[in-house]
Amino acid sequence: MFTTMNKTRVLGVGGLLLLIPIGLSILLSLGRHEGTITTAKPATKISESPPGIMSDIPASANTVLVKYVDALTTGLHTGSAVGIKAVTEAGCECRIIGDSFEAIYSKANLVGGAYSLKRSTIIKRSSSEIQLKVVIHMTDTTHILRKTGAKEVWKGTDISAYFTMVNIDGRWIIRQTSVKP
Repeated sequence: MFTTMNKTRVLGVGGLLLLIPIGLSILLSLGRHEGTITTAKPATKISESPPGIMSDIPASANTVLVKYVDALTTGLHTGSAVGIKAVTEAGCECRIIGDSFEAIYSKANLVGGAYSLKRSTIIKRSSSEIQLKVVIHMTDTTHILRKTGAKEVWKGTDISAYFTMVNIDGRWIIRQTSVKP
């Protein structure tokens, strides 16, 4: 025979047992899982540049370069090329990596990894055009096929590239990149 106190305990324990799966599902939905997209905006670190190098170009041009590197990390985490396209001209070879991220995310996820601006050196500068030698560092990234779960670690590396930035009506944009001088 249940007393009022026993009924309260049973209801309390039963209610607690119902809350556990609900709480667990909420906690799991907050974590990263295969197939999810990370939308947090990464912050690009500028490191190892000799003092003054970045100050030798207009701040707005530097901002475009930093936004491009941030967009690489965003593309790596989400498969989106929107940020890359926002700071580059149509036809720029630098958009190919954004297309690659989109293609990868149609079948796989990339976990971890980030890009950072390691060094930037001015080759040529005028009020309408800046040419830079840029070194971008990519950290290790794990490529996971969704269908099979197969994993492959892409080792981090430094990428040296040449960037041409142009000033169009007061707005800097990346016009061209190449890995050859």
